[in-house]
Parts: sequence; structure tokens; C-alpha cells
Amino acid sequence: MMNLTLAIPSLNRPSERPVPFDTPGLNALLRFGHFTSLPAETSVFYARHLWRGRPEISILAELGLSADTPSLLAAPVCQQMGMNQAHLASGRALSVTAQEAAQWCAGLNDFFCEDGWRFYPFKPDLWLLTLPKQPDWQVPSVLDMLGQADGMERMERYAAPDWLSKQTEIQMWLHAHPLNAARTMPVNGVWLWPGHSDGQAEAGFTATDSSWLLRPGLPHDAAPYDWAAFEAMLEECGQQISDGLIFLDDLTVSVAADDEESYRQLLADWDVRFFTPIRLALQKGRLKNLTLTTDGEHGGVLNIRTKAERAFWKRKKVFTGTLR
Repeated sequence: MMNLTLAIPSLNRPSERPVPFDTPGLNALLRFGHFTSLPAETSVFYARHLWRGRPEISILAELGLSADTPSLLAAPVCQQMGMNQAHLASGRALSVTAQEAAQWCAGLNDFFCEDGWRFYPFKPDLWLLTLPKQPDWQVPSVLDMLGQADGMERMERYAAPDWLSKQTEIQMWLHAHPLNAARTMPVNGVWLWPGHSDGQAEAGFTATDSSWLLRPGLPHDAAPYDWAAFEAMLEECGQQISDGLIFLDDLTVSVAADDEESYRQLLADWDVRFFTPIRLALQKGRLKNLTLTTDGEHGGVLNIRTKAERAFWKRKKVFTGTLR
């Protein structure tokens, strides 16, 4: 039997007035599982599941560049200004295409040619920047800035002056870029940071749509539509998998948009496609153990063993926005 990890960043959304969700499958997992608090920054959570070592080293290798090449990670972003605050969006929320990424990187390479900078569109929403010399920039990962209301304001107080200067130059270059004219959400910045989160990914098979999967030598596939699709993937893999991982990061889009309704709707949908059939697989002994985990201040791990529902005396629980 397989141990399954279901990793869902941004799963928790605490509320002062919690309202029950339409998630009977998840409610049962909460009832019969054991929760362990494990707060984690988003970048640490991704590193734990999706890569080993430093991410920029993996990207350099895939691009055919030397591991000692001075480099930074880069991500296209949109900083949206509201009446009283600004939100930073990146990744899947922007829906950047490969063609857009290639054009922006080519243009930035021309713009910064005298500095010796070169941008590589490794993925549409995850780029690599090589430089003549490694800068000493203490900048958080873009993963830890998504949805932050005061992220750029904090960076203006603490970041190195040359980092802020380059950010301003990039923003000015992007401001009138013709590609943004046709976009619902413009790309008005590029976040630059050192890849300081060493990964510890261990799953024998990973299914995810995340651009951050940096384990090319190990079995992996796209995120499945549902549990049945994941079981089909395992059969097609042709290997005995003892530890599988499904990494679903769709909820990060609703966080970036501050969209409560889409958050609730997606969880109800996942309850039908994942939580309930996984619960049945545990009941029937087809799964050895489920680890449901998420990130953030209230992050943690919910472990449910096979046939855990024999403990029928445990009180019922209802998901109201956190795994606790």
C-alpha cells in the first residue's frame, strides 16, 4: 500500500466569523485524523515537497549552464494598488504565456545589456537571471510575498538601494510595454531574489501543475483531475510507488484575488474529486496513510491511517477554514 501526501498551499483561511464549508469528505478526514501544528512560510513549504537543494542550481543545470554561474530567481509580478493597500500577484494568477515570457526576457536582456544581465524564461512564471557578479540581496521569495498587502512597502524600508533601483527600472520599462495592453492583469514588475530555500523533496511520484517542480530525474506528471486519474497515473508509471504526492496550488489564485467565493467553490469541488474518494481508499485499505498538509501561520499536518474510521466514537468535525 502507498503513503499519500496531499499538499495544498493556501488551504487555511481563518475567519473571525467562521462558516462551515460544504466538504463532508474533508470533515471525515478531520474527524479521524491527527493534526500536528507545523507553521511554514510558503517558500519553505514548496521546498519541502517540490525540489532538492537550491532551486537555481537545478535550473542552471537544465539550461546547460555552470552551477557556479552568479544567478537569481526571477518572477513576473503584478502589484495592484487599492484604496488603502497593494497586493502582489504572480504565478498562476497572471496566466503568463511562454510567448509573453520569451518576449519580456528578450526585451529585458536588451535593456540591461550594459549590466551584463541575462534573463532566461525557464517557465512562463519562473525565470532565471544570470549576472556578472552575485549581489548580496536579502530579499524574500516571491512565494512569500503573494497576496501581501504591505510587501513592497516593507521592501522599500529594508531592501538594498541597488535592488530597489533595479526594480524601479524594470517597472518603468514594463509600464508601457505593448504586451500589457491586451492583458486583464498587467505584468508591471519582476521580483528578483536569491534561492535560499534548500529543498528536501522525497516523494517517489509527484503530480502537480506547479512551475516549481524541479525534480526532472524522478517520476512525475501533471496534477490529476481527480483521485481516479491519479490512480491511473500510478498504473501507467510502471513502478511500485511507496510514497506519492499530489501538490495542488490552485487556491493560491483565490488568495491573490482575495476571492472568498472561488475558494469555497474549489474546496467543495475537491471534496467530490479528491477528499471523498481518498477517504474511501483509506476505508477499504487501498491506502496505507494520508498526510494532508498546508502552509502558513496556521499550517500543519493532518495524518489519517488506513481504516482509521473504526474509531467511530470520535466526535464529528466541520471544516471552517483551518485544519486545526
